[in-house]
Amino acid sequence: MNALLEHCDRYKKAMQDKELSILQQEKNWLVSAVAAAVLHQDNGDLSALRSQLSELAALADRFDPTAKPGDRWRALSEVMMIAQESSLPLEQLRLVLPNKLTGLMMKHIRDEPGITPAQLAERCAKQPNHISNELKKLDKALLIHRLRKGKNQHLYLSALGKETLDSRAPVQAAPTPLHQRSYLYADTGRLQRLEKGGQAPSLPLIGDKHQKLAVAA
Repeated sequence: MNALLEHCDRYKKAMQDKELSILQQEKNWLVSAVAAAVLHQDNGDLSALRSQLSELAALADRFDPTAKPGDRWRALSEVMMIAQESSLPLEQLRLVLPNKLTGLMMKHIRDEPGITPAQLAERCAKQPNHISNELKKLDKALLIHRLRKGKNQHLYLSALGKETLDSRAPVQAAPTPLHQRSYLYADTGRLQRLEKGGQAPSLPLIGDKHQKLAVAA
């Protein structure tokens, strides 16, 4: 906290004295402090930084000659506010990204509850020791449970793991029932019967020439 106040005071003095090199150094320190606080989601540091940056924004608008410095502090304050209000730590969200190995592993554990590390290595086409290291990360983040049965470990998603993985899943629209779809000249009763039987309807017949055939069918 004392270091934060010292750097803020140096930044303010550098603005007043127009010491651009010191101003840039202090600005870099403050931005790095924001990045560290957001990454670790330290509520104490985030609150202190938000308080100081809200004061710096107005001063920077007037005295910092770099491009839109006040807007930068306001944007960082918004980022910190989002980090404080998020219910899921950033590290957990990062681990379930679809382009990461841990994200792929999480999907296999969800789809095959009780899968073993050896089976997981086969599914992911990775060496067992690589999978073991990645499982430690998931375990430390409380995203999975390990249940030992005999000599084997079986893997399951924790409640937090399922919630985190679901938060990354794309929203999919529910399919429209066949009898609610638009088929020109189609017999509604037949479509309802097909819906119950699980059969797909044939393409609609269009045109006066085929209208009677479609209705008759």
